[in-house]
Amino acid sequence: MQTLAYLGSPTQWFILAVICLIVFGASRLPEIARNLGKSLGILRQAKRDFEQELMNAEQSASSGPQKDHSPEAEAQAVHVTADEGDEKQG
Repeated sequence: MQTLAYLGSPTQWFILAVICLIVFGASRLPEIARNLGKSLGILRQAKRDFEQELMNAEQSASSGPQKDHSPEAEAQAVHVTADEGDEKQG
């Protein structure tokens, strides 16, 4: 319950709500709340995706070295293979 101490009193929340009502108007508040909810959902999904990437990276690191399948590594492998073929012919 220690974290709830930082949320403020009901009076402070009421004052904040009145200020928001005055600044944004009653017609815009539902739209703002909806957009805020969507933004929080996107942020949570990005957090889950990031955590999943970290878990995958930890698992692949603990299972040993893996072959790099990045486009740069693939291009390097093709380049090296072509050079080896030239050396055998020449």
